[in-house]
Amino acid sequence: MFDTPDASFDSSVPRIKQLSVFLENRVGALLSVTRSLEALGLRISALSIIDSVDHSVARLVVDRSELAYETLRADGYSVVESELLGVIIPEDHALGIRGLLSTLLLAELNVHYLYPLLTTSMGPPVLAVHVEDADAGERVLREKGYELVGQDEL
Repeated sequence: MFDTPDASFDSSVPRIKQLSVFLENRVGALLSVTRSLEALGLRISALSIIDSVDHSVARLVVDRSELAYETLRADGYSVVESELLGVIIPEDHALGIRGLLSTLLLAELNVHYLYPLLTTSMGPPVLAVHVEDADAGERVLREKGYELVGQDEL
């Protein structure tokens, strides 16, 4: 169930797909993953690593997640796909990171994790945010004036 692409992903809703790749904790493991993806011309927009004693989890956001998923699975990796909110962080301090976290707190939405996305434009920064309820998160953030980006805007 967890290692197949999410068939319910609705591309009309601004969401970002994240691939979590389970790796042995050994020299060169992450390089192998990035080589596989970049060999196909896939652009990695974000990378976050969770490390433990015997393994690590690489959280990746790429421009063509379905192709990345299939490639990594074919290479023998265990991959899990999840949905993130891509939140533009404007220069307005009221809508900065503290404002984002406050908005989610007031809505009683737990933030599991967040990390920055690398974008190609010189626009404002974008954070990839994983919350317990993406639909509710999207709704409260839009109500407070935040703009969200989707997979097709990476």
